[in-house]
Amino acid sequence: MATKQMTKQKALTEKLTVRFDALPEAWIQNELFEQTKDYLTRGRRFERLRVDHLNEKWAKAFRQFVSRQAGPHGRDLDDAGAELRLRSAEFPAHLVTQEVEMLKSFIEHIGSVAPSAEFLRKLDEIVSNLSGNGSVNPH
Repeated sequence: MATKQMTKQKALTEKLTVRFDALPEAWIQNELFEQTKDYLTRGRRFERLRVDHLNEKWAKAFRQFVSRQAGPHGRDLDDAGAELRLRSAEFPAHLVTQEVEMLKSFIEHIGSVAPSAEFLRKLDEIVSNLSGNGSVNPH
């Protein structure tokens, strides 16, 4: 009996993990969609730029973003990115290799965000309650 419940609990945990693992990608795709929609709504201000100039505009905004400079770079980064996506053009990562490395180092310095032991304990408790009687008791 205990083995059967453990199997159900494991299956439910795996199902939840698959759902939660997909969330970051779904969120990113939604953000890109919203940026593109906003860009189209405002009017495609970079529509007439040649690709090389659009690449430079995006790279300049990306550099400012990474160095946290104040200015209109946030909108420029989003809009130039949206225009590149609308054209199905590659992002000019080759123009910002140093900044990409800086960003990677910063992210590595912060470290991965791992759930706390308390969070995992609560998750196990919730899964156990769900597989046991179908109700959740969060306390």
